[in-house]
Amino acid sequence: MDSPSLKHALHRLILAALGLFYFAGVAVAQPRNLVVPPDLQLTIMIRTTLVAYNHANQTGNYSVLRDLGSPSFQKTNTQARLAEIFRDERARNVDISAVVLLPPKLLQPAAIDAQGRLVLAGLFDSEPEQVKFTLGFEAVDGIWRLYAIGVKTGQAAITPDVIPQLPAKNGTAKQQKSDERKSKSR
Repeated sequence: MDSPSLKHALHRLILAALGLFYFAGVAVAQPRNLVVPPDLQLTIMIRTTLVAYNHANQTGNYSVLRDLGSPSFQKTNTQARLAEIFRDERARNVDISAVVLLPPKLLQPAAIDAQGRLVLAGLFDSEPEQVKFTLGFEAVDGIWRLYAIGVKTGQAAITPDVIPQLPAKNGTAKQQKSDERKSKSR
């Protein structure tokens, strides 16, 4: 098996394994009694989502990322819309697969917002660029499912304006271009 085929097979295996943990272990209380999941489950949710995002950008196929989302995320985002939103990252050939091995660092405590959505904002200290993320999840039938995603890569200092902001109404957040991030860090 050649190296690209091996890498592709390994990526699919990791995504499948993380997906099993994600869907099997992220049960939540009923909507009126939502609780923040334990740290291990938060880590699984973050990694699973970002691996799906990474694979979508590498392949140009956003069907799995979309299918991991909540019904409101799916309603707002067609595969074509997700491809357009993440076009710049895909064009830059950004590979964030290091998120599988590195621990995520939350920059603020995981919290459930006024709409009952779990919001996670943090980073991975990856090289040569950090991976910054903001993820929103909605509880659907007892499972936290992706509602919104914002991802940035770069070497910018970590300040609140560097972390992707989740939108108030629709289920996506577009990352800024690399040049904009670099100019903010100067």
